[in-house]
Amino acid sequence: MRVFGIVLTLGALLIAGCAGPGMQANNEITATRQVLNTATANKLNKQCPEEYKAALKAHKEAVALYRKCRCQEALDMARDALAKAKALCPSMPAPAPMPCPEPRDSDGDGILDSVDQCPNTPRGAEVNSVGCWIVKGLRFDFDSAVIKPEYYALLDNVAQVLKNNPSLSVEIQGHTDSIGPEDYNKQLSLRRAQAVADYLASHGIDASRLRVSGVGEADPVASNDTEEGRARNRRVQIMPII
Repeated sequence: MRVFGIVLTLGALLIAGCAGPGMQANNEITATRQVLNTATANKLNKQCPEEYKAALKAHKEAVALYRKCRCQEALDMARDALAKAKALCPSMPAPAPMPCPEPRDSDGDGILDSVDQCPNTPRGAEVNSVGCWIVKGLRFDFDSAVIKPEYYALLDNVAQVLKNNPSLSVEIQGHTDSIGPEDYNKQLSLRRAQAVADYLASHGIDASRLRVSGVGEADPVASNDTEEGRARNRRVQIMPII
């Protein structure tokens, strides 16, 4: 039997002598029927069936008492039924927000994964601000591929990293500033990469682990509009070969 059908004749019962609290009971029962009908339309009877059944049961008992003109009891039961109906499916607390993942630095180079453009850098390698392995501080004179003795210690560190990772092969990338013809700069950058490879090979690194390439002026790390910027662009970068 549908809920709204339960209370169709309640107004007529008042005429039968259930006055006073009976009018209040009638109002409470009618209100409960409306709340339950709305709950059914919104499928709350499916979402919280046990609570719905309890409210419906109290509603039916209130109707039964009302029909027997036990008006005060009907009023008390109707109020209980209405409270149960209004409390159907209380709002669930919002789920706690997912914790933000801890920032990670998977390769341990001091650069977080979210900005690391060169993952899997070996431990001990010097990296730039985006996590790419560079011979930090090594600079070449303009139009030169000669490694100055003052930079040997930097290359010794590279050799040690490679010795600590005997299965690792690398590509040594040479770079230049933007002065001069592009084709010439590409050849100059290749000579710079080869100079580094030759140094590493002479310090115990198998040449088969060293690949060289010349990038030329195509990938600057600083502005070529200043002498300092051009000096920073005359560099080498080392990429692990995965």
